[in-house]
Amino acid sequence: MKLKSIGIVTILLFSVMGIFFSCDDDDKKIVYNNLPVESRHFIENYFSGVDVASVEKEDGEPHYKVELANGFVLRFYRNGGWQEVDGNGVEIPGPVLYDLLPGAILTYVAQEYPDASIVEISQHSYGYEVNLETQPEVKLKFNRDGGIITEIVD
Repeated sequence: MKLKSIGIVTILLFSVMGIFFSCDDDDKKIVYNNLPVESRHFIENYFSGVDVASVEKEDGEPHYKVELANGFVLRFYRNGGWQEVDGNGVEIPGPVLYDLLPGAILTYVAQEYPDASIVEISQHSYGYEVNLETQPEVKLKFNRDGGIITEIVD
């Protein structure tokens, strides 16, 4: 009897685990026009002429994920403000960097890593994170004013 109870409990446990792990996250595809106006303006301003491959509404923050046909991935907060620009190994265009990052960050990168390309940027409550296309990969964290906080070499 005890063996049968253990078997039933095991089957139930695996069933629950299967349901839990098979559930897809709550991200859902949405149409471009359902993005906040600020997000659409961002895309139209910095990536005009680039087709939007997909738009997802995500739970939590960042709230929206936009994949562009050129491989870039953009993430936006619920209010439409930008959270991340990821070039997936491709250099982020200068106008995006100059408009979104404090000049002190660009100066630091130019002085300390003159041959590196910035391929990903994100903003957080503490400030900014900048990923460089270097070997080994370098991630820099800056405060809101552009002062360096940490340098991580992977």
